[in-house]
Amino acid sequence: MKKLLLVMLLMVGVFALSACGDEEVDGKIEVTFWHLSPVGDESYSQVKKIVRDFNNSQDVYYVNEYGFSFWDYWDKLNIAVASNTAPDVGFSTIDDNVHRAQRNVLFNISDFIAADVAAGIETVNTNSFYSNQLGFLTYEDDLYGLPFTATTRMLFYNLDHFAEVGLTADDVPTTWSELQVVAKQLDIVDGNKIERIGFDPTFGQGTYMGYLWQSGLDYFDDELQVTLNTQGHYDVLDWMVTFNNEYSRSQLNSFGEANTILGIDPFAAGRVSMVVGTDGLYQTLLDYDSTMNYAVAPIPVPDEDGVRVNWGSGFSLELYKNGRELDEKAQGAWEFSKYLMSVSIQVEYADAVGWIMGNTEAMDIVAEGNPIITALVEECAYAVDKLFVPYAPAWHAGDWFQYYDQLKAGDATVEDTLKDAIDWYNEKQTNYNATQ
Repeated sequence: MKKLLLVMLLMVGVFALSACGDEEVDGKIEVTFWHLSPVGDESYSQVKKIVRDFNNSQDVYYVNEYGFSFWDYWDKLNIAVASNTAPDVGFSTIDDNVHRAQRNVLFNISDFIAADVAAGIETVNTNSFYSNQLGFLTYEDDLYGLPFTATTRMLFYNLDHFAEVGLTADDVPTTWSELQVVAKQLDIVDGNKIERIGFDPTFGQGTYMGYLWQSGLDYFDDELQVTLNTQGHYDVLDWMVTFNNEYSRSQLNSFGEANTILGIDPFAAGRVSMVVGTDGLYQTLLDYDSTMNYAVAPIPVPDEDGVRVNWGSGFSLELYKNGRELDEKAQGAWEFSKYLMSVSIQVEYADAVGWIMGNTEAMDIVAEGNPIITALVEECAYAVDKLFVPYAPAWHAGDWFQYYDQLKAGDATVEDTLKDAIDWYNEKQTNYNATQ
């Protein structure tokens, strides 16, 4: 019945397009779109143009766009979703999309696609998206979001630093043992002061969960029970914090504090020769007008049975129900979503904001002739999102960092860190279950 209603709404839209002439905005069905390019941001004018071009392209729908700064956006969206005042179309995080689908917050994307197909109308080509992202956006075999952006993490390395010690791109490490050997050649120490570090697993976007994934391990099992108590979990965390064990914790902390005082990314400043970074680091180097001779490669993996994987963390494009069922505004939101996900507009959006977009066909165009972007896009195929855990949504961040930071400061052992983290997650789960 729902799919039939969708087909009928689509046909009404087609007839309206053929019957309407040039109408005022007030005569159109208005749709709201929230995005992350506020007024004053360098990307705002391009994003506004993208929306304006859609509005000028047809006579039925009119999109009102509202841009917010990054942190303001999430605060406003969370409040709006809870109060049924969310935008008709907006961005969210891919990893917890299923949670919103379960709560009936979102319109079913698969129903819109099926209605398009039934009506013989061009629709979204899901074959143009990464399968791992589609998996995170699927609930009970239906899509509840579209992968608007993709993110990946790779090893950024400074070729000038390599050349200083007689290394080339052929020497880029692929395993943890090779990483240790190469990194030690790149360190520079003046007395007790570290001037440059070849690599440190705790710097940049290197994460405990990412290194666990590379080792075939995880924080939680299939039943969402915490699993940080095996020897493998201890070994990975110990490797991270003892990688530069020839230096004292005081030396390492002073080096980190100096990077913070400089207010510039340590890799961009030439103080770290290799670092795990996202595509955002590439954009940072562009913003700095950096002349650094650098390249990127897959993150080195454990020597035995290492897994090529990294943390994705992209944005989804979602259609919010706001407590209502399918209506003309929802259909307008879908038409605008199809427009945003098209190859040409994804290329435009990539140029506007500097993101890796979810449409792989678009990114092939963006990456052409650029070896850094090409490598980043290729690595997206190995990126996965983190698991959403309802009883501990910040399990990878605030929940974990309160113990991880103590470990890095030298105030706790690996064993104590993991024991305290396990106790914390278990307590969170007990408290959550008591309220359900």
